[in-house]
Amino acid sequence: MYFDHNRPRVDPVVCINILTLFYTYGRGIQLRKSFEWVYQVLLHRAYVDGTRYYTAEDFLFLLTRLLGCSDSPDLLDLRPLLKERVQERIGTSGDALALAMRILTCNFVGIRDEVDLQALRQLQCVDGDWGVGWMYRYPGGIKIGNQGYTTAMAIKAIEEMAEPLSL
Repeated sequence: MYFDHNRPRVDPVVCINILTLFYTYGRGIQLRKSFEWVYQVLLHRAYVDGTRYYTAEDFLFLLTRLLGCSDSPDLLDLRPLLKERVQERIGTSGDALALAMRILTCNFVGIRDEVDLQALRQLQCVDGDWGVGWMYRYPGGIKIGNQGYTTAMAIKAIEEMAEPLSL
């Protein structure tokens, strides 16, 4: 989160995380404007080039956490649009973390993403890990990543692809 009142910044990924917290505890309705804004970002593909701090896959993957935390009708209505949007991203470029998040998002909405699974497998290093995947970027090009998180997400994506889809 960014707390400079002279230069306010609102990021839809941060909003998704806050919405997840509120919906988890039955208080999502209190953030109706934030929900509507996130919906508009998804609807109009404003996330495609990433946000100021996060990638498109961060945005889509974290929407699965939001949709999985509650059976609120608002959230159920969002699922078909998420499915359409993640399907559009299949086969686009990305590091191992982005590919893993995309595969997991596809799996969440009932799509088998064999294209990105093949690309993810090709990125595995000889020692078994997947290298550093970028989780966050500061304006100006500085990136923050984590090899362990990327490897864990890659393994989770591969394991989920080995199981039959269940919705």
